[in-house]
Amino acid sequence: MRKTTTQSFVLLIVLNLLSCNSKGNNSQPIQTSPFKITKTIKSSFERHGDSYQYNFIGEAQNNSTNIYDDVYSTLEVQLELENGSIITERDYYSGMFTGFGDTEKVWKPNQMRKLDDRGGLESDFIPAHYKEYKIKKVVAIFDFKAEDIINHTKDTFTDTIDITKKWNALQ
Repeated sequence: MRKTTTQSFVLLIVLNLLSCNSKGNNSQPIQTSPFKITKTIKSSFERHGDSYQYNFIGEAQNNSTNIYDDVYSTLEVQLELENGSIITERDYYSGMFTGFGDTEKVWKPNQMRKLDDRGGLESDFIPAHYKEYKIKKVVAIFDFKAEDIINHTKDTFTDTIDITKKWNALQ
């Protein structure tokens, strides 16, 4: 019985170590985002009835050595409450057709690209009553779903910008 217990314990340790060493999609090592927001052209919240929608136009740079054949960029707004709770898009998802992203083709290393999706990247609608909550921090989270056909990889990378001051300025 003791031998079986020891073997099971060793098996669990090995499986745990293997899962901790997971490399994500297509066995690529976990890495920092090669895409970085470098310039903000427009960053504002707009009121739509009982909701706010965040709109962003700016530039991002591919800081990697890879050429990405397809990069689909989207954004969402995340609110951190004073008590530490996080409100994400899942909490305020409206079901409306919002948040369409921007697609870039053949994004080369060190190249800057404008993210605008014909008028800006937009968040989903955020209920106006969230202004009543004690907010510690508000961030725009940019997801870059990237396909590198040379290395046969598909990954999603993230960058964020702090938009707390913009949120606090809303009336």
